[in-house]
Amino acid sequence: MKKLILITIVILPLFVAAQETWVVPETNLEKISPFVFDDDLIKDGEALYENLCISCHGTVRKNNPMVFVPSPGDPASEKFQSQTDGSMFYKINKGRGGMPGFEPTLEEEEIWSLIGYFRSLNKAYIQPEFDYGDEVLSELAMALSYDANVDKLVVKVTSNGEMKSGIKVSAAVKGLFGKYILENEETNETGIAYFNVDRKMPGDEEGNLTVQVRAQEGYSIKKTEQTMQLVEPTVKTDLIAGRHLWSKALKAPIWLIVVFNLIVSCIWGIIIYIIIGLVRLKKVS
Repeated sequence: MKKLILITIVILPLFVAAQETWVVPETNLEKISPFVFDDDLIKDGEALYENLCISCHGTVRKNNPMVFVPSPGDPASEKFQSQTDGSMFYKINKGRGGMPGFEPTLEEEEIWSLIGYFRSLNKAYIQPEFDYGDEVLSELAMALSYDANVDKLVVKVTSNGEMKSGIKVSAAVKGLFGKYILENEETNETGIAYFNVDRKMPGDEEGNLTVQVRAQEGYSIKKTEQTMQLVEPTVKTDLIAGRHLWSKALKAPIWLIVVFNLIVSCIWGIIIYIIIGLVRLKKVS
């Protein structure tokens, strides 16, 4: 028994140490992001972190990750930042143990946006330049409009100032608890992509919705957000207007007022009856 305990004491630290070591293949260590870690990409990565990662890794710079072996780590910590971009990409993509792999659920750009957010926490970080080879990054521009005749959102995209087909465009409506995806389309020969809009979607009093559009050609990405009048104006009703149970006291239902007053009158009647009875009883005695 003593030998078993001794062996356990010796082996357990080795097991924990083995768990701490996450070996990344050499071919993945030097992987570099083809996407520039600009403000838009970092903002997307921060949103993903808040939705997918904060429950285990904790609030950045607070060093309060979930207690696991090995520890998930704080993305702002020196140990976390000492990893290469390729190492981070591999670990997020493949996962291990308690950490799930996000390869089936996140696009490559989304994983890089997470890494971009992590690197934004390190002021000393300088993003390595990606070798695009013969590919020239396009300068994309977008113009949004609405065609009321066909109830469609119209997105006109230009690449280096020219109309071009085949550019990937996605559109979504921004909501309080996320976004509602409209569609994923490609531009036609005139550089236009059309998106169906449900006129019954809830908007504001003027029928405005906040639309988020993303265009991508190769590694070039352009995003825009615009508030547009796309749906019927929403007529807000006063929830406490009229006589309802949840209205103010002055607007309470008539039947409730009558019942309440009858009950109160009965209670006071009983109290008065008891008092009179006690007075009579005192006189008799």
